[in-house]
Amino acid sequence: MILLMPLDRFARTFRERAPEWVLAFILAGWGFTLLLPGSSFGRPFFRPLAAVASEGTWGSITFTMGVVRIAALYVNGSRKETPRIRQIGSFLGMTVWSFLLWGALSVEWLSPAIFTYSGLFALEAIMFSYSAADAARIGTPAYGRA
Repeated sequence: MILLMPLDRFARTFRERAPEWVLAFILAGWGFTLLLPGSSFGRPFFRPLAAVASEGTWGSITFTMGVVRIAALYVNGSRKETPRIRQIGSFLGMTVWSFLLWGALSVEWLSPAIFTYSGLFALEAIMFSYSAADAARIGTPAYGRA
């Protein structure tokens, strides 16, 4: 059955990928909440995002990004290494968190969200570098060894 993963391989990869799993679920959950009824984008905090796309669009995109990252991590943990997909996921995550950080910095008060989104951005950057190192290690085409 395709959904059953080799637990030994998954256990070996999960420890180093745990932050990516958490980031993927945060991103999917964040997008899901934007898809629920109600308006989050009416707040000044979300002006930078609203200038780019609607709340529903951001919700759909971020939810999909999170789910794709979860799927890629599943494949990476159970079937084959997918460092490029992980790297793209981290880059897109950094993009989303930077927009939210921009929103937190644009309000007139000091928001704890500044630290939250800075931390998420930094963690994505670390995971980006880890997946780049994995890509170099296994010799993906961008590094000229495959």
